[in-house]
Amino acid sequence: MKKYVQYFLYFKKTDSSILNYTTFPNKNLCLAIYKQNNINYLNQSNTNHCIITQGNNSFVSKLYGFHKMPFQVDINSSLDQVCIIFYPSALRAFTNVSYDELMNSDRVFEAVFSTKNNYILEKIFEEDDFAKRTAILEMLLLKKLNHDIPYKLKEALHLIATNNSENFSIETLAKTIKVSDSSLFRLFKNNLGQNPKSYLKTVRFRTILDEIKTGKHSPSEIDALNQYYDQAHLIKDFKIFTGSTPKKLIEKVSVQQNDLTWIYNKK
Repeated sequence: MKKYVQYFLYFKKTDSSILNYTTFPNKNLCLAIYKQNNINYLNQSNTNHCIITQGNNSFVSKLYGFHKMPFQVDINSSLDQVCIIFYPSALRAFTNVSYDELMNSDRVFEAVFSTKNNYILEKIFEEDDFAKRTAILEMLLLKKLNHDIPYKLKEALHLIATNNSENFSIETLAKTIKVSDSSLFRLFKNNLGQNPKSYLKTVRFRTILDEIKTGKHSPSEIDALNQYYDQAHLIKDFKIFTGSTPKKLIEKVSVQQNDLTWIYNKK
């Protein structure tokens, strides 16, 4: 599973206090499963906002990703949530359902695992031991692992991961893996869910965010390493992805762990 799932996250909140947090664009995809919650998700040109309230006894499952701006979450009730964080393109190893259909569904779990039976979800949520929850999820995923990720896509993702993303234009990337520009576009859209240009921008943003968090490079070094003309250009792009300058963001960050960068506020 390590090739496909980056990590599992479990959120449990037993009271009705209001909790808000903000995360930022990433290159992975999150399959979030909720028990007894209603989810109102607005993802438009100027809004990326999820509002969680108390629901009934049914399960809701959503797919989150491909963000181009901060992702704000408001939790206005108790919460029991399981998240499966997939590496780029990894979801395609488990399902061929179109990304458009999945991104607009409140029943993503059922669509991916081809089931209308809630027994397995009941079993997962009844298990309080998170290690045992993980074992159940891994077994479920292994049984569903029956699709191949195209070799050309894996080749492209490897090139991007092992090189500074901005060294690649779309034309250069297509030429390197020996496909046409239009074929590269379809390859990314069909199997990754976003076009090559958007993916490259997200990879560059996450690289910069990591460099800023760790403090291993000065601002001018970050400019040069990521092919920015100057720091003003970097800050402009950074504010689109986070709503803040690099300095102000790091001052506000509440959680920094592995690939997680969150700002949260409990009222």
